[in-house]
Amino acid sequence: MISAFSLPARLLLAASLAAIAGASALAVPLARVEGVEDPRLSAALAAIVGEAPAHSDNRWRNRERARDAGEQIRRYLDSQGYFAALIDPRLDDDQRPLVRVRPGERFTIAELDLVFDVPEGSREPGDDIRSAADLRSGQPMRSQDILNAEAAIVEALRNNGWPQASAGDHVIVADHLRSVTNVELRFETGPFLRFGAPQLAGGLADLREDYVASLAPFTPGDPASAGLLNTYTQRLQALDSVALAETRLAPAEDDDDSTRRVDVRMEPAPRHRLQLALHYATTEGAGTEAEWARRNLFRRDETFTLTGRLSQLNSGGEASLLLPHWRQFGQTLELNTALTLESTDAFDQDSLSAGAGLTRIITDTLSASVGAQAQIAQITDAAGERSLNTLTFPLSLAYDDRDDVLDPQSGIGAELRLQPGFTFGDDSSQYVRAVLGTRTYFPVSDDLLIAVQGRVGGLFGVDAQAVPADLRFYAGGGGSVRGYGYQALSPRVIGVNTGEIEPFGGRSLVEASVEARWRRSERLGFVAFIDGGVASASLEPEWDEMRFGAGAGVRYYPGFGPLRVDVATPLNPRSGDAPFHIYISIGQAF
Repeated sequence: MISAFSLPARLLLAASLAAIAGASALAVPLARVEGVEDPRLSAALAAIVGEAPAHSDNRWRNRERARDAGEQIRRYLDSQGYFAALIDPRLDDDQRPLVRVRPGERFTIAELDLVFDVPEGSREPGDDIRSAADLRSGQPMRSQDILNAEAAIVEALRNNGWPQASAGDHVIVADHLRSVTNVELRFETGPFLRFGAPQLAGGLADLREDYVASLAPFTPGDPASAGLLNTYTQRLQALDSVALAETRLAPAEDDDDSTRRVDVRMEPAPRHRLQLALHYATTEGAGTEAEWARRNLFRRDETFTLTGRLSQLNSGGEASLLLPHWRQFGQTLELNTALTLESTDAFDQDSLSAGAGLTRIITDTLSASVGAQAQIAQITDAAGERSLNTLTFPLSLAYDDRDDVLDPQSGIGAELRLQPGFTFGDDSSQYVRAVLGTRTYFPVSDDLLIAVQGRVGGLFGVDAQAVPADLRFYAGGGGSVRGYGYQALSPRVIGVNTGEIEPFGGRSLVEASVEARWRRSERLGFVAFIDGGVASASLEPEWDEMRFGAGAGVRYYPGFGPLRVDVATPLNPRSGDAPFHIYISIGQAF
């Protein structure tokens, strides 16, 4: 790699490396430490002492370095329970800074007492709260263990009925004769409280009160919990029709009231949303998509959406109704209907569809869905003209811990989708369509990222021509293998009407991509990529037909996600493949 530099560049690189190496070589320990026999403790003290830029011949400076190192050692040993340590900062025979250390015996915890200051008539914390300290007699007396115990007990109190709990003044007594400590940790519990019912206490979000109450992660009568209040706030804040949410315990209604209702305040998001998207690719032409949404249609955060598309390949419209937290939290019901007019090199298909899908959140990163979809399609392709009616039952399992959908920097996204179906009309068949896709991201540095994706698919139990065209597999184009025409890497057959070789969808698919993404500045970035893939007529992928494309692109970051411009060329082109293609859209390629 260095041979690619010119001579001045080589000299500059060598000088820079020499300067870095020299700076590293000049660094020396702030002071030498001796007298510690335990290897682990000796290494820890060396790390605590740190380094100085270089040796000094100034005796006064070296004495100061020895004293500074001794003070750092003392603080560290105190934090580890070496309360009887002897520390002697001085100069050695060469007038260099030296710290002689005799750690002495490490103090342990002899007695542990947790004291709770409870208001008169209120409930006392039990053993479950005390066990959160995770301290025991005989263990080394470490400051961090005490701090961890304090934080754990305060958290346990606040999440189990004492939301106003705080740490008090602790008392720690060291017995130097026995090398032990007696630890007394004190806490102000505040009153023991229970949750009452949620109530709308402010804001203008027009949500039904029973729906707001159904999202609470607690039931009235449960011990009050700061953590559950925070979870409740997050759930409300995530509603599409809510711009800002806040929850808190209501004031006591009388002096003896230990049950507090939960005040809920929300501010609404705009009721209507309008979005417009534009895209262009030399393989697919230009296209536009407009979306209008009406939030909170029936006062349960429902969203009704109308979408219209107009492009060279795919035009039509869709209506959908999204019902979040349908019947229970984390369960979403979606109803949809669509009219689609597709015209590609491989097929023309006009279809009308309707369906429903139920998605359930299993964990923060895992979800599952089940649905039913019906379609009536009129198809013209290499197999001729025919009408096919289809009923499918899509099932999917998705994992996603990516940090951002439009511009992910870390995490993994994966989805397994199974689609059993029945087709009847001019052809009849039963089949299962399966697709597995995954993508992940590897940060190399603060401004360089490697992104990788792969996708495989198969159509089981049926020939490709017996199913609607949009259920077959295709490869090539901006969302597949850049550098090749749209659907160009798909099986080809002789058309029954034309007698010519025409593209036709396949029974299997293999795709893979690798991108190197460099963030040049806050607004500008660049990428280099390689894509590969093929769609095959059989379930066994035709590996010898695998095609690869490579290219580079520019990313502009306006603040809501990158605008993408890519230029790609085929690496192993076939006769007739164009030398390059251009792709323009919003968001990263994957």
